[in-house]
Amino acid sequence: MVRLLFVLLLLLALPAHALNIAMVLWRGETAAEAGFRAELTRLGYQTTITVYNANQDRTALATMLRQQMLPKLAEYDYIYTFGTTATTMAKSLVANRKPMIFNAVSDPVGAGFLSEDKAQNSMVAGVSNMVPMALQLANASKYLPSDKRLLLPFNPREQNTLLVADMLINAAKGYQWQVATWRIAPDPKRLENELKRLQQDAKNDIVFLAADSYLLSIAPRLLNALNAAAIPTICSAELFVEHGCSVGTISSYEALGKMAAVIIHRHQQGTQLQDIPLQTDPHPKLVLGQLGSTTKQEKNPEKPKP
Repeated sequence: MVRLLFVLLLLLALPAHALNIAMVLWRGETAAEAGFRAELTRLGYQTTITVYNANQDRTALATMLRQQMLPKLAEYDYIYTFGTTATTMAKSLVANRKPMIFNAVSDPVGAGFLSEDKAQNSMVAGVSNMVPMALQLANASKYLPSDKRLLLPFNPREQNTLLVADMLINAAKGYQWQVATWRIAPDPKRLENELKRLQQDAKNDIVFLAADSYLLSIAPRLLNALNAAAIPTICSAELFVEHGCSVGTISSYEALGKMAAVIIHRHQQGTQLQDIPLQTDPHPKLVLGQLGSTTKQEKNPEKPKP
């Protein structure tokens, strides 16, 4: 009995399992990274995390990764990436030399860094923030008029937005919504004029805001312009909701971060990355914003039409 007690005390005294992680971000830390850090701690890991923040600058990120991360690549156990842009750039440089755990990527298969053939995913796994398009439109159709067109602003540098366009067009057929795309120049110097142009072109429409990295980076000004012109919006990312979109069915960034941490835990416990399927938030949240004086949240949105 004394020996057993001694062994238990010894186990409790052991330090947490150490992990060294490179964190590649596009627009700084979000609730996803807070959830990721907290969940790793809860699971018993002592993590050293080195942050490489692009601050929404592709050139700066490429330089940072080549000059700062790659020389230290051997030191890292995992590469954590947030968003399509950061993941694409990191994967092109790291290739398959280190396990990569991506987070908040709408369509990793379409973006080209997750294969439908799981045998090719031995060094990559991750989490998608995508909520089924049918569910997004089913919820939005209960609050927004069906006689308006859906206008989808897209950044030509963001491949995922065009993939979203295809999904939106197909899903909208069940709700009598017509869909049109609207190209926005991803240039901060042109933003004011682009927003004025959007206000004019979308004055009779509903604007669908996909989780595009550039659109997210201008979320406060974008939503302010659309709301000022009384243009209703459907939003598919948490950040848009924070700035007053009309209807959003969204994944919790904190939950996504925790799921990314659990992927690492499962891998540490012996599960191969290719055997860990793409993770998504099982409980997306319906949020109503600029539809009146009351803002309410529903944690159990209705299922889409069959």
